Order: sequence, then structure tokens, then C-alpha cells
Amino acid sequence: MPGNGASPTAAKRRLGQALARLREAANVSQEHAAKVLECSPAKVRRIEVGDVAVRQAELTLLLDHYGATRQAREPIEELAREARKRRPRTNFGTVLPGFFRRFHALEQLATEVLRYQAELVPGPLQTADYARAVLTAHPGRPAEEVERLVEARLSRLDRVTDGEQRLHAVLHEAALRATVGTPDTMRAQLRHLRKLSGLPNVTLQVLPLDAPAHALTGYPFVLLRIPDSDPVVYLEALTTATTVENPAHVASYEEAFDALRQAALPPTRSVTLLNALEKSR
Repeated sequence: MPGNGASPTAAKRRLGQALARLREAANVSQEHAAKVLECSPAKVRRIEVGDVAVRQAELTLLLDHYGATRQAREPIEELAREARKRRPRTNFGTVLPGFFRRFHALEQLATEVLRYQAELVPGPLQTADYARAVLTAHPGRPAEEVERLVEARLSRLDRVTDGEQRLHAVLHEAALRATVGTPDTMRAQLRHLRKLSGLPNVTLQVLPLDAPAHALTGYPFVLLRIPDSDPVVYLEALTTATTVENPAHVASYEEAFDALRQAALPPTRSVTLLNALEKSR
């Protein structure tokens, strides 16, 4: 479990999971751990999900209290050192919403991404014009900020096009029929999706309008599978977001996605529909 040069974001997640396992093995509650650190239970929860790094003094207190052996301490302390490093700055500065930044960092670590979207084409799959049309729908957003957000959104696909990340996306047909921007924008967007579907590491399926109700009706989500770490589900609202990291809850999303892909059109028929929709514009 040593850091091996892992990014600070990945190291924080792995450190938090390791500390949670030690705490549970020692039969210690998060509330009791908070008393040991003289902090709130919320901080302990944030440490265990990888939202914040733990200071060396705090780490020592927890490891002592959990009765960690010397053998168990060494890889955890190495992870803590990696986690305390500053994350490399991106080219997008503070333009990304605060609630989105942790997910953005985790998404860059994922080797597999599962997505379900019902109303819009997901951000990383958008063309520049489609993304611009979506982003300018937010009133009062400066043009310069829109362009930086468009750039950030497009860059999220780089690891897919480079073959470093596998993507399986299920899009509702309604998202493909909705008009975003001009007809030319929509034609280009549909053509872009067809091209992406031809990549060997991309599986794209369309859930048809006449598909029956399913467990994810009304619940678009993203599931990230990250090496040496438990998977995480990301859920987003207009001004906030949350992650689901409880393994049992994540498993429910995985089960629901499996049922969803069974209900969706196969990839070849999905491409045929994309082509038909493009020609009808």
C-alpha cells in the first residue's frame, strides 16, 4: 500500500480508507476517534473519505489509539506524506466550481468510468459549441469564464482519447433529441458521439424513449473505478455535489447500471440511431 509517487488526491483516498479499516478493526466509532483528535466527527469522516489530509500529529494519535503495529504503520505513514503534498495546479485555476474540484481530480485518476445521463450529453463528451451553449444558459456568467470552462470540459476526455481510461456511457434518447444550441451544433454533437463510439475503449449506448422505467430513472450519475482504491459515485446538483463511497451503496449503483445497459440499445444499434438523428436535423 505504499504511495509509490501517487498523486496527493489518490493518496488521501487510500490513506482515509486504511484509517477507516484500522478504526473498524479496533471497534472504535468515528465519534470516539473525533474525541481522540479533539475535533468534530465530521472531520474524521472527511479524513476517511479523502477530502482532507491528516497532520502527522493527528496520524500518530490515531495509529496509537487503534493499536497499529509497526508493520501496519509504515505504508500508512508513507501515504500520509504523499497526501500532504500540494496537488499540481491545473490550467483552469479557480474557474471550476469548488464542489466539483475533488471529483475533477478523481476523474483524472480513474481507469474506468460509467456514466448515465438523461437530459444532456455528459460534459466530457460535449463538443465545444454544445458545451458553450450549455454554459451560457447560466445567466450572468462572463464570456471569459465560459471559454475557460469549455476548455476544462473538453480536456476531461483526453485520457479516453489517449486510451488510458475506459468509458461506458448510457445516454437517454431524450438527451439526444433535445435542442442545445443551433441545429448545426446538434448535428456536430451527434457526429462527435458516433466518432467516440468507434474508439476501442468506449462503449456508448442509447436508452430509447420507449424503454420501461428503471432504477436510475431521475438519477444521472458517474461511477469512477480507481486503481488501488474503492470505486466512488458522483452525484451533482446545480450548486452542490456529493459522492457515494459506502461499498454497499456503490454496489447498488453498479447493479442498477448493469440493468440499465441491458435495457439500452446495443452499441451498434445505438450508432444507427445517432446517425438517423443527425440526418434528421
